[in-house]
Amino acid sequence: MRRPYQCVVAIGPTPRNSTSSFHLLAACGPKLLLLTLDEGEIVSEWDSTDAIAEIPEDDEDGGGERPKKKQKTAAQVKPANIIKITVSCDQQYVVAVTDDKCVRVFSLLDDELCELSQRCMPKRPCAIQVLPDNTTIVCGDKFGDVYSLPLLPEAAMEPGAEPGVATQTTPEVEGKQTFKPSATNLTVHTQRNRKSLEAQMAQKAFSAKKEPLKFERKVLLGHVSMLTDVVHATRNIDGRERGYMITADRDEHIRISRGPPQSHIIEGYCLGHKEFVSKLCIVPGTDLLVSGGGENELYVWDWAAFTLKRTISLSDAALSMRVTDVNELLQPDRKDSIRSPSSAKKDMAVSGLWIVPCRGQGDEKDMALLVAVECMPGLHVLPTSRLRKTGGIESDLTLLKLDHPPIDVACIGDSFVVTLDARGEGQDRIRAYKIRHAGGQMHAWRVECMRDEELEEKLRCINTYAATDTGAEAKALDGLLYGVANLRKRRGWVEPDKAGDDDPEGEARVEDLAED
Repeated sequence: MRRPYQCVVAIGPTPRNSTSSFHLLAACGPKLLLLTLDEGEIVSEWDSTDAIAEIPEDDEDGGGERPKKKQKTAAQVKPANIIKITVSCDQQYVVAVTDDKCVRVFSLLDDELCELSQRCMPKRPCAIQVLPDNTTIVCGDKFGDVYSLPLLPEAAMEPGAEPGVATQTTPEVEGKQTFKPSATNLTVHTQRNRKSLEAQMAQKAFSAKKEPLKFERKVLLGHVSMLTDVVHATRNIDGRERGYMITADRDEHIRISRGPPQSHIIEGYCLGHKEFVSKLCIVPGTDLLVSGGGENELYVWDWAAFTLKRTISLSDAALSMRVTDVNELLQPDRKDSIRSPSSAKKDMAVSGLWIVPCRGQGDEKDMALLVAVECMPGLHVLPTSRLRKTGGIESDLTLLKLDHPPIDVACIGDSFVVTLDARGEGQDRIRAYKIRHAGGQMHAWRVECMRDEELEEKLRCINTYAATDTGAEAKALDGLLYGVANLRKRRGWVEPDKAGDDDPEGEARVEDLAED
């Protein structure tokens, strides 16, 4: 079983070298690959396995463990998978987030990935972006907070810290305070409580409080609910460029706040979703915001006026697709791996929104919106010129059917590449497409999607790259690639014999808790 590419991002010609070609940065499990499209070769590779910190040895008086137990504990350390990638606006730096809550910054000088810093966050980041000033990282975590970090932390580090690396240190026990339970043998009577008391008496010391993080980090804003996505937008007001932070959460909220350093000021809300909001997408050159989540509709907003322009249904196009269950992705031909249309319509969850180039009539350049629904092997395509249309119909959408569910999308020139959850030998994990408007007046809003064979030839080396199988099972890969549908809340606590009163099928959704 091969690992699919869970993240992909394109790097264009840099201002320092305008004659340089496009590069493609792809994450395959714990590995980060840099591909140059001129030669079609992988020029640099980084593996988080080499970046794992060594496990400190136990003290002499704190040991007492057998050597076998120590070896077993050390073997449980696994390489951290890459879950987010973004590139600075000047195309000089790459920011990656691994599932060990670490934010890592790389430089791209001389076509080589060089890790400059790593900063361990207290909660797992769910969204990350580099601001247009190319000096600040905006990081949102699942706990609901949004932070700003310096892109290069060397100048903000404390004296004596190791240059280039800013991590959260292991807490130390101060004074080793003795633990004294309030209960005694005279107040405890049941056998279960006596065993609990004995366990408490055996506890030697309190766990020490964590030290403050040794790198600069400023809180910009916070949500009470679990944060799902963060985007930075700009708008020209009275001849000045003003920044805004647009955030979404699990409680159906879309909040528009001012940009740093006034992010604590809330400008307004875009309210109307009935389920969680998982993805936000700004249409360049406009005040339009597209949002999607746990509903079978897309919402198009004028975010500057906080008004809803229209909704676009995804259900009819979804019913025409072959919907694969998450735990059966390796066996798409089995009958039990296809959900019923009613189930596909009910459990729809938007997992991706992207703006890609589209060729209009003649040589005119346009843009198109790509929409990915979790576990569905296809992409919904819609020209951005149709987003302003009010009272639209479902046929505005064009369906690009794929062999496997899409994971991520990146733009390269006039084309775009899409990564697929293809785990079988000989299957393409990355494909390239071009979009153009269909001819004729009757189908002026229709688009055609064509394979870009020339670009796919340059991607052959990354398609045939032999990803090392680290023993990850299909269930572990599903947990890495698919998690949007888990944001759906429970429909209320019901008794087993009364299942269906609040939830028609009596399904038990994931608990309404924020992950670390």
